Amino acid sequence: KKQVPGFNSPVCSISCSVHPLRLPARKADYAELEIEVANTFEKELLISVVVTVPKPLGFEQSALSHQKEIRLGHLMPGESKTLRVMVWGTARTDPGTYPVNIFALSHYHDYSYVLNESRKTIELRAA
Repeated sequence: KKQVPGFNSPVCSISCSVHPLRLPARKADYAELEIEVANTFEKELLISVVVTVPKPLGFEQSALSHQKEIRLGHLMPGESKTLRVMVWGTARTDPGTYPVNIFALSHYHDYSYVLNESRKTIELRAA
């Protein structure tokens, strides 16, 4: 595995909020994740965001897909972008706390190669 100089630490910061604060359990409803990704590296980066959820949740009303990738494009140093992702629950969503994993990936040249990743895990409550 080849090491790229300067890419040994996370190059993006991730902040996230949930609206409403919890997802209705056993109901076809959604909560909206508002994710902000900022480039904390000294150079321009090509960034994508990957969000993963466990089996009882999903990214559309049927909750069949459990991973979503959003390509943000190039971010200049210090620049940030905000995106919104809807996380759906279904009749199979029991009350409890579910982990939501958010990955900010920096890429080389195109989206085929990953240089670095930053990750954050939040807990989404279903009640």
